[in-house]
Amino acid sequence: MKLIFILVATVIVLLSGCGTSDGDEIAESTASEIPVNTEFGRMLGFVPYSFLEEHDIWFNNPGKAKQLHGFEDITSWEAVVNIPDEERQSWADAIRELNISSVTGLKSTSEWIQVFGFDSMMASRSVFVEMPPPGVFSIMEGDFDEDLIIGKLQELGYEETKHGSYTYHKIFGDYNLNLDSKVTRIAMASMNRVAVLDDTIITAPATDIITGILDAMAGDVNAVIDNAACRALADSMGEVLAAGIITPDRVLDRFPGSTNMPPFNFSIPEDWGLLHQYDMVGMGYKDDGEERFWVISLYYSDTEAASADAGELVKRMEGYAFSRSMGEFGGIEQKIARPLTDWVEVGEPAVRQYPSGSTLTVECRYHETGAGSWLFIVTLTRDLLFLVPDPSLFVEE
Repeated sequence: MKLIFILVATVIVLLSGCGTSDGDEIAESTASEIPVNTEFGRMLGFVPYSFLEEHDIWFNNPGKAKQLHGFEDITSWEAVVNIPDEERQSWADAIRELNISSVTGLKSTSEWIQVFGFDSMMASRSVFVEMPPPGVFSIMEGDFDEDLIIGKLQELGYEETKHGSYTYHKIFGDYNLNLDSKVTRIAMASMNRVAVLDDTIITAPATDIITGILDAMAGDVNAVIDNAACRALADSMGEVLAAGIITPDRVLDRFPGSTNMPPFNFSIPEDWGLLHQYDMVGMGYKDDGEERFWVISLYYSDTEAASADAGELVKRMEGYAFSRSMGEFGGIEQKIARPLTDWVEVGEPAVRQYPSGSTLTVECRYHETGAGSWLFIVTLTRDLLFLVPDPSLFVEE
């Protein structure tokens, strides 16, 4: 069979739309009319919009997940290790759809709390850029012992530095490593810059990242939540336990510009039409303690596009089978070949109108015996062909 494989440059042209433009071009004065009533939306206010132009922005609410499932006392990785065997499956169920491995990074090692005075399991909420480095950062809120952490940093040789009204701590150059230091051996460059604020810890590998976050917190630069599209998505998705904001050019590829994006082994049904070009994507996970949902939300600057696409998006999701190859591992080619509806029930589309656009949101309820994970699909394979306006460009002929 002849393979139609469009170069990534074409991917960017066709999918990017307004999603990769400067934040000021999308953000409008009407954005302030959209309420920020969720933890997700609030924490997007800590992240400069410019960061979203380079990376997906992720959010986790492990504190709420632990509360829902009765694990409030799990506040360190040592406590995780000591969970009784009979409770271990319940713990796994409580956090399995949270993108917790990325925000923790090396913070799950037993040595981390001894060296730095905290570990990420103390965090109640976090917003972060997913691994791998070098651009990784994390902003964690929780019940931290600030004096203990600052004392640990001083013992390690960090220097206190002022930025505006804030203070942060730095060691080594931007992204630099020093293998003679515990900081590098445990955290690589991810802890080169640390700000310890009231119940908040910010970690970053370089000065411009941590100062950018501090500027966003101070209101000196546009934050992600100041963008009309992102603000509408945060409102439409509701109170999520985990979520990500993704620009259209990264829907199929987390690293636009790469040359090894695998094609999709999927036959497009004849009744599939086209979607309108949207400006931003939100994906998230909800859990009310009994039922779990994968939430997908699209933002359009065209106020009529969400309504026009509602039926088409649901039809696509109900007829989609995951198929993207993950390449070979151990000599065996890893593929996903399972209908989306095997592990979730596709819900009714919800359209919301905003001052300068509209959103189309679909909540997919997990079956009790459903296999698969939205995190695996979104963070590893990007097997999201059903979201592409014209998917025929990315399949085998």
